[in-house]
Amino acid sequence: MIAIDLHSRVPVYEQIKEQIIWLINTGVYTPDTKLPSIRTLASELRLNVNTVKRAFSELEAKGIVYSVQGKGVFVSPFYNGNDALKKEALDTLAVFLRSARAKGVTKKEVSDLVDETYSFKVMMTND
Repeated sequence: MIAIDLHSRVPVYEQIKEQIIWLINTGVYTPDTKLPSIRTLASELRLNVNTVKRAFSELEAKGIVYSVQGKGVFVSPFYNGNDALKKEALDTLAVFLRSARAKGVTKKEVSDLVDETYSFKVMMTND
């Protein structure tokens, strides 16, 4: 379910975080659902365990997941599209949009990119 782009400028642990958040927001993972273990996910993605552990630790620090000693990592029942995460995403997007505008990217080009990015097909074929 999680696909990593090793050629992306986005750090691998960030890609893992973003995709887990997306899987939660789309209902693939529901509250109290157990996530794959850190070792299992690292093995499947052929990554260092510490990379996956960092992603999970940051998700836990933001209240998106919680861990139970000896049981695993679970989706927090209190995570509900976390407003702080949305604000962070919008702030980051605003910076990139200002930069794109300064470089001559048109509003139509941005709109087309938004449509492409939000299409379900694009999200699912990202691997």
